[in-house]
Formats: sequence, structure tokens, C-alpha cells
Amino acid sequence: MSKLLVVTSRAPFSYRYSANGEILVPNVGGVATTLDSVLRRYGGTWVCWGDGKNDIMHPEETIKGYTIDRIFLTKKEKIGFYNSYSNRVLWPLFHYFRDNIEFDSTGFKHYYTANEKFARKIKEKAYPETVIWIHDYQLMMVPSILRTMDLHNYIIFSWHIPWVSPEFFSILPEGKFLLQSMSKSNLLTFHTKLYEKNFFRTLQYEKIKLPKGLKSLAIPLGIDTKMFSPSKHKAEVSKKDKIVIIFSIDRLDYTKGLIQRVRAIEKILGYRKDLIGKFVYIMNVTPSRTGIPEYEKIKNQLEMEVGKVNGLYSTTSWIPIVYMYRKISSRSLQSLYARGNIALITPLIDGLNLVCKEYVATTKDGILILSKFAGAAEGMEGALKVNPNNINELASSIVRAMEMDKTERRARLEKLKKYVQSKNSDWWYKRIINVAGRQYDAF
Repeated sequence: MSKLLVVTSRAPFSYRYSANGEILVPNVGGVATTLDSVLRRYGGTWVCWGDGKNDIMHPEETIKGYTIDRIFLTKKEKIGFYNSYSNRVLWPLFHYFRDNIEFDSTGFKHYYTANEKFARKIKEKAYPETVIWIHDYQLMMVPSILRTMDLHNYIIFSWHIPWVSPEFFSILPEGKFLLQSMSKSNLLTFHTKLYEKNFFRTLQYEKIKLPKGLKSLAIPLGIDTKMFSPSKHKAEVSKKDKIVIIFSIDRLDYTKGLIQRVRAIEKILGYRKDLIGKFVYIMNVTPSRTGIPEYEKIKNQLEMEVGKVNGLYSTTSWIPIVYMYRKISSRSLQSLYARGNIALITPLIDGLNLVCKEYVATTKDGILILSKFAGAAEGMEGALKVNPNNINELASSIVRAMEMDKTERRARLEKLKKYVQSKNSDWWYKRIINVAGRQYDAF
């Protein structure tokens, strides 16, 4: 029997149709990738939402040494739970994008229904000694629902996005219900001390009594560094090729600072004509939440900005920005990590960001430019940290990275590698499970 039951909205992979029949499509995302790595190593059960077009044919399966159990939503439930409440209320709220929030009580009703479906599946699969490990903002009501079902299991709830100030949180109509539910957990984890502090300040602000025995950890998610070893991903670059490769990879999202990066490239080319033809910015944007108006708007604006810069500064043999709007394979991504001289990871706000850690683990001589508003910035001391809202600072940091001498580059990267390797996914998992294990003898 499984002693660990992991619960996420997102599945590690989905089943889709193609011209050649059914195909398995891995879901790109740091949390899903890390949990897959952890469960392959330690075993367990993974309850998740089967949102792939052919997932209904695979409600339960054992793969890679662990079991996957899927729940399914109707079209109306999917729209209310995912499109409406999760992505148009909770996501903008917890990223301080007030103007993007669209309050919808009907959306919350479907959000609750979806959380009930998760809870019922958990109850079906959990034994008395099972530790239930719930992840992220899509599933905030699950702990409360489980307790009403008379489940007394040890519950860990890991929060993977920012937690906002209590004053900002208070605009959420259903806020108290969500807070009270999360407080039914035994252990809460956050990526930074600020998020942890904000959560407990919010409990106090909303006059919710701190539950007896509730514990918390501020512990950043790590990566499986074995998957991103430099020896596994050789840079296929000609020695004669002196062009500097700058790259970024992000989901399409208004939190990622995509337009600010393009404007920084435009700023550089405007005042450093000598750099024309000396670098290329590879900008990979993965489609996300298609059909939601805010995302269509940011896509259109981004493409106009990229077109403007390329139109102004391209030559017959060079373009400054190579823009790719598509999902790329894991192999292509890791090749980009190996080849890239500069990683431009500059979200306006981000719960953590694992791309920066994957890049550091893979590169042999690269430089990381990182937003100080990414949760990962708390530990990544060798990075060039920037305010992505300051276009001049962002542009100057890119130029500084291009012109940095080898000694400084290596010293910065050595410091980053040491941190990423020591605070890896195994460290993250064991520390959390050790806290649970001391309180609940299941491991």
C-alpha cells in the first residue's frame, strides 16, 4: 500500500490523439517534473485531473514505479474551475494583478465541485497511515472537504505561487473559506519566508484563530540535478561562432515580463550600435490558457513588439530576436540550456521559477540574469538580479553579462551551482517528509 498520496491539478502527462493514433504528451512545468522525479524514486500514488483529450481511457495506471489516478470534469466544471476561478480570480489575485481579476461566484461553485471530486478520489485511495500531499492554489478547498469526510490523515499543503499581503488578499470574497480550509492541514510549505509570513499575517488580519499544531516551512523547490548534468548536454556550437546567445523560456503569461525584455533589447540596439549582429535573443514562449482573453491580448502585443524591433534592426544576415511560439521538447530545451550564454529569467513576479535552476545545473560557462521578484532570487546569490520594470537596468545588465570577464563569470556560476546542487529535489522532499514523519509515523 502507498504511504504517500500526491495531489495536483496538473497531471505529469496527458493522452492525445494524432494522425498515427494515441500519443503521450508530457506536461511542461517545474512542479510536475519534480514530483514525477520524486515519485519515480520513492513510489506512491498521484491523484490528478485528466484533462487530455484521451485521458478518459486511462483513469488509473501504474507507470515508472508509481500509480496515477485521474479525476474527470464536465465541460462546464472545467470552465468554472480552471478558466474562471483558478485563472481569472486566484492567479491574478496572488500575483497582484488587480485589473485582471474577474470575480465570479458561479466560478467558485464549480471550483468547489472540482475540489470535491479530488477529495472523493483521495478518500477512495487513502489508507489510515497515508500522508496526503496537496499542491497549489487550484486545490485550496480540499483539506476542509477531507476533514468533513472524517479523514484524519496527516495533510501537507505545498503552495507554489506568491502569497500576497493580507490587505490585498482581503478583496477575495471567498477568502475566509479558503484560508480556513488550508488551515485544516497539518503542515504548510511555501517557497520563501515572505510568502510564509504573508500567509500567517493574513490569518491574523482575517481574525482566523491559528489552529493548534499547524506547522509551516519556508523551503524552495529544487530540481533533479541528475537530469541537467552538463556532461549529458553538450553544446553543439562551432568554435568559430562568436555570437552571444541570450535565451528565455516561459509560458505565455502577463506575469512573466515578456514585453519588458523585448524593450530592453530595443534599448540596447538603440545606444550600442556596435552590438548589432553580435548577439541573438532566442525567445521561446509556450502557449498557455488559450481562449482566455487576457492571454490573447498579451500574445498580440508581444508579437507586435518583437516585429517592431526586428523590423528596425535586422540585416540581410541577422535578426536580433528569434521568437518561437510553441512547446519545445525536453531535449531541445536542454540543448538551449547548454548553448545559451545568458539566461534572461525576468518575471514581474513568480512563485519560484525552476528554469533558472535547470539552466545553472546544465551550463558550463553561462550567466544568469534573474528578476529580484522571482521566489528563486532568495537563494540564487551568483545571479545578476534586476528589477524587470526598469528597462534601463535590464538593458544594462544584459550588456554587462555580454562583456563580463571569465573570472567573474566562473565565480558567479560556481556559487550558483553549489546552491542548486545542495538544495535539489531530493533535499526538498526529504526535509518536508521528515517534518511529517516526526509527527506522523508513516515513513
